[in-house]
Amino acid sequence: MSLFTISLILFFTMDPVGNVSTFLKVLDKYESRQRHLIILREMLFVLVTMLVFSFFGEFFFAFLQLTETTVRLSSGVILFLIALTIIFPGMSNMRTRLPQVEPYIIPLAIPLIAGPATLATVMLFAHLQPSQSIMLGAIMIAWLASLAILLFGAQLKKLMGENGLMACEKLMGMILILLAIQRFMDGITSYLYVYSQTA
Repeated sequence: MSLFTISLILFFTMDPVGNVSTFLKVLDKYESRQRHLIILREMLFVLVTMLVFSFFGEFFFAFLQLTETTVRLSSGVILFLIALTIIFPGMSNMRTRLPQVEPYIIPLAIPLIAGPATLATVMLFAHLQPSQSIMLGAIMIAWLASLAILLFGAQLKKLMGENGLMACEKLMGMILILLAIQRFMDGITSYLYVYSQTA
């Protein structure tokens, strides 16, 4: 896959647009400068986590004896479930149980941005993409785009309003469902190919 394709998929999986409202709710009591510093700190945690999963993806594959098919199928299922909670939020959704104290890594960095689906995607792409520089570039592009959206979240809310943000969140949920189904179908295709080769 190209740099643009990997960056775009990572960006959608990180879902910064869908998380703008959550970040604003958690950080509402902080002034603008402090809010920006917290967002930057949390996003640095996200970046470090994604880089670790990218560089050590092959080790995870070998140590846990995972196959490419397994990661495709499981990440597809996880992404689908996450998308459902975005479109149909319920009491079990983490976004309805946000911390009252200053967040530190959890839940803003992990799992809202660098969640299981995002990290599985990073690990899968690092396994499939032979060029480490392309993978690193894709992570940085997706991360910078997500950081920009979250830093300007308050301005986006003023521009689009609460209903506009909610509509964007639902749209991102639909996109994530499409990505999840595609990931799941890729996993099934991969499984059938491997099965046909060993039969």
